[in-house]
Amino acid sequence: MKRIALALIAAVALGAWPAGSGARADVVRTCNHKVDFNLKITSARNMRCRAARRVMRRYQGSIARHFDAPNGFRCDLVAGRPISGIWRCTNETKAFRFAFGD
Repeated sequence: MKRIALALIAAVALGAWPAGSGARADVVRTCNHKVDFNLKITSARNMRCRAARRVMRRYQGSIARHFDAPNGFRCDLVAGRPISGIWRCTNETKAFRFAFGD
């Protein structure tokens, strides 16, 4: 009985992280890139901070609770209020956060 249990545990453990599975870990960067006087990129996942800054520089609309930014990013308020808070913008596996204060 112990052999079966050990074999089952080993099979599950090996199946959870197979060698060469091609799965990659997300890369999260801490950023400190000002877009303008009241908007700053604070972090980026699977993209460079400069790329996130470029997305927000191209955005010409107002900063609302929810809005669509260039390059297919969807931005949502995650902390604070629409006049001062933190937003998270996502596009598939890429994401970034920014702080805005009016």
